[in-house]
Amino acid sequence: MGHLPRAISAALVLVVLTLCAAWLMRSCARMPGEAARAAGEPAVELARRIADGVARRLQFRPEVRIGRETVLQAQTPILELATVRREFAHQYEWEHQWLGSTKRLQLRGTFAAKAGFDLARGFYLEMDPRDSRVVLVWPGPEVLGVEMLSYEAEETEGFWNKLSAEERAAAVNALLESARESASRHGDLTTEAQRLLERQVGEAVAESGGVWGGPKD
Repeated sequence: MGHLPRAISAALVLVVLTLCAAWLMRSCARMPGEAARAAGEPAVELARRIADGVARRLQFRPEVRIGRETVLQAQTPILELATVRREFAHQYEWEHQWLGSTKRLQLRGTFAAKAGFDLARGFYLEMDPRDSRVVLVWPGPEVLGVEMLSYEAEETEGFWNKLSAEERAAAVNALLESARESASRHGDLTTEAQRLLERQVGEAVAESGGVWGGPKD
């Protein structure tokens, strides 16, 4: 019987520890929600106005978070946001020699490159309810695609080294691939895409009453 009080004491300690652990878990799980509730309706309404302003400019509504909690889900029919489209010229040359006979293809094309953002890689606005400062979390700008608008070909054939249809088609594909590589190497395209996006989002934040903080470090 002397062991009974000690067993009861141990059981009570275990119950108390279990209740404390459950309370801590509930408190941690509740923290994001409490942060948004503490911000109140004015902060949520400001987030909604900012999202509406971005949607008017960019045709998609971004996710908005207050603290760590998402208060507005993203609503967008697109997966990529292109903010810059630029046309450029590019050329490519292919040559083949056989038994002293040379055939050559010189291709000159006009292309359109698009630069912007992959929205599937994480793109949202984060607002601090204390001072209404809004920052942008994003994956960074990239070249989204390069389209060939037109091209011209100048052909040279040898006496017995003739161009084939397959070689012509392969040269056109190589021209397009070379143009894509060229567009990706030019950082000014992605720099312009970032500058224009920051301007559009910054204007939406400012006109809605928020404080624009730029991209998050």
